[in-house]
Amino acid sequence: MSDRLTPPERLTAFAAACLEKLGLATKDARLVAETLVASNLRGVDSHGVVRLPHYSTRLKNGTIKPRPEIKVERTGPSTAIVDGGAGMGQLVAVRAMDEAIALAKETGVGAVGAKNSSHCGAMAWFVEQAARAGMLGIAMTHTDPIMVPTGMKKIFLGSNPIAFGAPGGDGPPIVIDMATTNVALGKVIVAKQDGKSIPLDWGIDAEGRATADPGKVTGLAPMAGPKGYALATIIEILCAHLTGVPFGTHVTKMYGELDKPRNLGHFMLALDIAHFTDPKFFRAQIDRFVNEVHVQAPADPARPPLAPGEPERLNAERRTRDGVPLGDGVLADLNKLAGELGVAKL
Repeated sequence: MSDRLTPPERLTAFAAACLEKLGLATKDARLVAETLVASNLRGVDSHGVVRLPHYSTRLKNGTIKPRPEIKVERTGPSTAIVDGGAGMGQLVAVRAMDEAIALAKETGVGAVGAKNSSHCGAMAWFVEQAARAGMLGIAMTHTDPIMVPTGMKKIFLGSNPIAFGAPGGDGPPIVIDMATTNVALGKVIVAKQDGKSIPLDWGIDAEGRATADPGKVTGLAPMAGPKGYALATIIEILCAHLTGVPFGTHVTKMYGELDKPRNLGHFMLALDIAHFTDPKFFRAQIDRFVNEVHVQAPADPARPPLAPGEPERLNAERRTRDGVPLGDGVLADLNKLAGELGVAKL
């Protein structure tokens, strides 16, 4: 059967209703729902509404607090630490980037670490915060181990994603969001739920061999081999070591240790362009860069060159218009959750 197309606003309202039933304040439920559906719109379904059943489990058992006390401590003219109070990671990460933006408005640079958080979804949302404020944004988080680094046989680091955002002028911002593994684990989960095979370079099985069966995946390969391993290490240090939370194999598993809080760390950086160059000139240069990308000779005439992040933006435009595709497995899981919570099914 083909995927069902669901209007994004309907999907957002559904997710918000579920989260509110799970104890989140109305405003917070709506924010988290918007971040999830934004991922679906960009085509990053692994970080979209597919996560709702998992969030439900942790909100019900108390390892994620629905109404956390999020505390912010400024530690210097340009730095701060956010304690997320074991709340939803999206709420913690948004608060951390808000603080980074506020600091950057004062000094030109805002660097904020967050601790005592949980899974925060796709990082693109947080750098878009900075871009909307007219700033450059960098956002990153570590995860529980899923990467099998170069030279190792077992998982040791997370997929450790990083995102970058830069505001455009007349055109849209440049938003880049990527894991340091070839793919995020969530994509393997979606493939498993939908009964689909995966490319051989996504995951490896318990014997250390490449597999096309998402059900046999026990680890993911780093992108670009040792370079991906190195980048994941940098992110691990900024998100875990710098914020004082567990690192590497000591990080609570997202799915395997459901009775333990995650205590994840994030790192947010905002740069006020006005402290470096004229913002209007900068924005015009961003537009010029993108326009020059578009006029380059294509390697494949059927696929014109795009700037990084444009495939996701174009996908979002298309899905906003046509609807978000939901596979049978994902739809079944969401409607089962709806039944449990007393929310209208999709």
